[in-house]
Amino acid sequence: MYLTIGIIINPRKEEVQKYLKKIDDWLATKSEQQIQVLVCTYQSKYLKYAFNFVEECDEKRLLKESKLILTLGGDGTILRAVQAVTDKMIPILGVNLGGLGFLADTPPDKMVHNLEAFLSGNYFIEERIVLKCQIENNKQIFYAFNDLVIDKSGFSRVIEIITSVDEKLLNSYVADGLIISTPTGSTGYSLSAGGPIVVPQTNVFIVNPICPHSLTNRPVVISDDSHITLQVFTEYKEINLYKDGQFVNNYPSGIIFNISKAEFVIKLIKMKEMTFFETLRNKLHWGEDFRDKKRWSFNDK
Repeated sequence: MYLTIGIIINPRKEEVQKYLKKIDDWLATKSEQQIQVLVCTYQSKYLKYAFNFVEECDEKRLLKESKLILTLGGDGTILRAVQAVTDKMIPILGVNLGGLGFLADTPPDKMVHNLEAFLSGNYFIEERIVLKCQIENNKQIFYAFNDLVIDKSGFSRVIEIITSVDEKLLNSYVADGLIISTPTGSTGYSLSAGGPIVVPQTNVFIVNPICPHSLTNRPVVISDDSHITLQVFTEYKEINLYKDGQFVNNYPSGIIFNISKAEFVIKLIKMKEMTFFETLRNKLHWGEDFRDKKRWSFNDK
């Protein structure tokens, strides 16, 4: 079977060249197997020499031919890959050259090992839901893997976000903004804003106000089969919409957003020895002895 692996990199990471060289060397040992590796360099200034087996190409060709996407960067690089892949549903394996790495959970020293595991079938696919956002009376559609964020656009005063779920009023939030998050995005901005951590395979969305004026306004978890309607009012000239941390556009007061689950999923490649709970413990340092627990008397037993 002929396999084409496409690599999407973070062009600002200097160490990308080092790991591309490792893949190039790995390919030299696979000469009897029909494996092609394409890389989109995005004109990175750190890639200073040609490779023997890794072929440079543009993003369009990479997406057309690849059966597997390998990302070299962090979670942001996976989000970039997701925006490129969208409904093509090419599985993604993320190598973490960044910080936390909830999505890109392959350590650099395990990169070749996990590629071998993929070739041998020793992996599984996690399907992650995607948010779809359409501006009412507008053909514009946006997709978000982590979250959609309504923001007050730097204005000092709060905005009002009338939020309905399946045409039933949930709340009229008076706040700095509102986060609509997938389970994948629950460990991102939503978590920082006091939201819950949600297991990725849970079929829900999180509706999470940002600094609401009422302390009783808490995050709400709803079914991902729901349709969410947001109408936003501001005394300022505009509000902002972000998807996965990237600015989309600004919109006038009274704008209506219709949000639902996308018709496609994103496929993430996971190794069989890894679990989401293990990732949580490792990334959030749960259970570590950061308070010198040995000083407590029950540890003397």
